[in-house]
Amino acid sequence: MSTKTGNGVKICLIGNSGVGKSSIAHRFVSETFDDNITNTIAAAYFDKKLCVNGDAVKVCIWDTAGGEKFRALAPLYYRGASGIVLVYDITKVQSFQSLTEVWVPALRANTDSDVSLVVVGNKLDLDETRVVPAEVGRNYAEFLNATFIETSAKTGQNVESVLVQLAMKILEKKQPSTANARQRNLIRLSTTSTDEANSSQKTRRRKCRCTLS
Repeated sequence: MSTKTGNGVKICLIGNSGVGKSSIAHRFVSETFDDNITNTIAAAYFDKKLCVNGDAVKVCIWDTAGGEKFRALAPLYYRGASGIVLVYDITKVQSFQSLTEVWVPALRANTDSDVSLVVVGNKLDLDETRVVPAEVGRNYAEFLNATFIETSAKTGQNVESVLVQLAMKILEKKQPSTANARQRNLIRLSTTSTDEANSSQKTRRRKCRCTLS
């Protein structure tokens, strides 16, 4: 699960339970949203094929469980990843603090130093109940040398941009001379998804002083 194969790029979604990681993955892959989506157990796998400059590229997405009892398993999935999406809920301070105190330290211990990062503040549709200012998220992303973007998995706002831009950033590192041409020729081909539970069942489908006042 930690090896990149062929023209595939491996991306992992990490963050606390309930921040919307699964909803982001579903929105990107199938353009759907389910208010009643269940919490991920262990991890769920999705993939989506893109045609980039005439080449088929598979974006392989691992949606890791954010519950405390599953946190020790997360490194098994994001080890070897080319890109990481760090997700927090803009309406929950603890979800952002967990990125700085839990998820990023674990990430640094288990990934290559050149892994591409995106910090995502999700649930932009609930902006009226926001408690994490966009500037706080942006400053933390800058500290990590990461891209920052806010999304709404519910409305779809900016979701595709997050994962497509991350995939392009990964490809640019691999073949910088063709990055611009690839971006111009980016189109979607196909999608698949598989949820991985804690049994054999499978179904389709740097620490920072960033503070909140």
